[in-house]
Amino acid sequence: MIRRTLAAVLDAFARGELSDAAAYFSEGATYAEARKDAIRGRTAIAAEFARFAGAGVPFRFALDDVIAEGDRACVVYRFAVGGGDGEPWRERAGCATVRFDERGQIEEWREYEG
Repeated sequence: MIRRTLAAVLDAFARGELSDAAAYFSEGATYAEARKDAIRGRTAIAAEFARFAGAGVPFRFALDDVIAEGDRACVVYRFAVGGGDGEPWRERAGCATVRFDERGQIEEWREYEG
């Protein structure tokens, strides 16, 4: 079950469909980007994703590797934002540890850079 959820949320990120991605988080989920305060609750996560999507910043999300076992997974990825006005894209490597609840929804998503 977690593999299906993880595949769906990663596909939504890759397509840039952040509202679709938010739907895979549990009601009480925690989402924490590297060096930022954690966001708590699916409603707040969806609002943050909508804010980012509404900013119109072009981005790419590329998946490098996924390791999943039991109710946990590790996602290795590259995230890039467009510079605009001919500026180069800025890319960073990252890793997220993901924990799922008993229904297979994402309970915790915590990112690390590098």
